[in-house]
Order: sequence, then structure tokens, then C-alpha cells
Amino acid sequence: MKENFSPFDMLLTQELTNLQRFIIKAPLGTNEFWSEWQSKTGEIIITKAAIRRALKTNKNKLSEEEIKKLSSLLEAYKEIANYLELLRQTALKVKGIDSSFWDIFDGIEGENSENDNDEDLPF
Repeated sequence: MKENFSPFDMLLTQELTNLQRFIIKAPLGTNEFWSEWQSKTGEIIITKAAIRRALKTNKNKLSEEEIKKLSSLLEAYKEIANYLELLRQTALKVKGIDSSFWDIFDGIEGENSENDNDEDLPF
């Protein structure tokens, strides 16, 4: 029996496939866990920087649809950053270390960086 998938089902499957690379499979707190965590966190931070730079340097050249797509992508990466932060806190708590929340997605930037003025971004 052949199943018909709607365009939405296909889109959702594609999105899930794209985002599954951020799942950390190593046991919490192991060296492998921290290695995976660091790699995935670095990817999130670099991707955020690339998207924001693309938005800033091309804002007059992008269509409204492209801006919405990039903004949506930033939101997805923020959700992934929250997942990675939850894992970090859980791994530290397992070792008996209580840590405060660190916003992976927004906590890296310098406080008053001249080149990082967000006032002109669409979100």
C-alpha cells in the first residue's frame, strides 16, 4: 500500500532531519558528551553570527520572504541552544555542580560592541 505524504509532512520530515544533528547521544557528563556539546554549541554560535551578518549586510537586498526565513531559522537555533543549555545544566547537576543559567544563544556577545547594534534587525 502506497502512502501519500502531504507537502507539510514532507517539510516537517525535512526539518526534523536537518535538526537531528544537534541531538547529543553520548552519556551525560562523559568526555564524549562534553566534546559533542562543545561542537554543537560552537556550531550554533557560528551559525547565529553568519545569519545575523547576512541580515545586516544584505538587509536592503533581501526580500521579505528571505528575511522571514532567516528570522525563523534564528528562532529554531535559539530553541536548540535552550536544549543544549538544559543538557549542560543537567550534566553539571549530575556531578553535584549547581550552575546558573547561561544563555548560549545570546550570552556570548560583548556588552556594547560597536559592530553589533541590533536596532536595525527585523526581530
